[in-house]
Amino acid sequence: MRDGQTSGAVVLDPNLSRDAVWRAGGAGDGLLVRIRRRSPEAVIGVGDNRFDLDAMLIDVRLSEVPAPAKGDTFEVEADDGEPGGLFEVIGLATIDSHRLVRTCEVAAVAEDDLEEEGP
Repeated sequence: MRDGQTSGAVVLDPNLSRDAVWRAGGAGDGLLVRIRRRSPEAVIGVGDNRFDLDAMLIDVRLSEVPAPAKGDTFEVEADDGEPGGLFEVIGLATIDSHRLVRTCEVAAVAEDDLEEEGP
């Protein structure tokens, strides 16, 4: 496999990725896409202090979601011990060097948040 195909292949690998429903602006019927969810952890230092930063990231192929944006959502079903949930895009990170995969920073949307929006 050529290097240019690696990023997209990771999102397709059933061991590393899963199905999700992407909704532009968090509304509508949505589109079934493959994602890879990651939660890297970083510890940064500022002066004498150390901060533990947790981030939740979703990788999605640009061929499936060409222009993800803040406010879009990914709904993931629970599967094989992996938790599911609704995740809102809160920031856009990198596009891989081959322009195949976009990394989005996401935050879990609590059910309470959905109830507050109500009809």
